[in-house]
Amino acid sequence: MLVAMPVIWILVGGLVAALVLVALSRANEIFCVSIRNGRSLVVRGHVPPSVMREIAEIARRAKLQRATVKAVKQGGRPRLVTSGVDEGTTQRLRNAVGAQGFGHLKASQQVAGAGSGVGRSGVGRNLGQWLGIAWLAWLLGGRD
Repeated sequence: MLVAMPVIWILVGGLVAALVLVALSRANEIFCVSIRNGRSLVVRGHVPPSVMREIAEIARRAKLQRATVKAVKQGGRPRLVTSGVDEGTTQRLRNAVGAQGFGHLKASQQVAGAGSGVGRSGVGRNLGQWLGIAWLAWLLGGRD
């Protein structure tokens, strides 16, 4: 019993450290969109509808199978970061989001975080989206 207590404290400390690292890594994130088989799903944050339409259209045209599109704040300015996307498609995404205006992203982030309770950005979200876990968001997401 005495030997098990330090192990428990080490596990609890490791869990707390992991949670802090995840929170810090997402602190500068504006939104995260997951793409699977050409379909797009907002996993974290709030994406203006016009920007989401552009991302979904580009993903569909490029026939993306599994990709991630994130907008992050870097040096006080938004930047688009992708994974699972070729460079040409990444540039089209940057152009599309930039054409819609990064001001939309800043404004929508402020509106989504303002006030108490659930804002418009929270309407219709499933547990996976609330927790920001892509695989769970897709699992619980509706099918077309």
